Amino acid sequence: MSRLFWMVLGAALATYLVTRGRALMRRFTPQGIAQQVERRGNEAAVGLGDFYATFKAASRAREAELRRELDIETT
Repeated sequence: MSRLFWMVLGAALATYLVTRGRALMRRFTPQGIAQQVERRGNEAAVGLGDFYATFKAASRAREAELRRELDIETT
């Protein structure tokens, strides 16, 4: 019984390692690297868009506050 347990455990571990190894190797192919670069570029673009939207909203709010304080008409 003990030998069967270790044999099954070894087969399961080998299967897991082969699967993970193939996934790791796929990441380092030219297509895998291109996918990673594309994903990171999209994430950066989304982050930059969020930053720009937040910046513009804060800028408009501050401008409106200053216009109210200085009694400047809004154009």
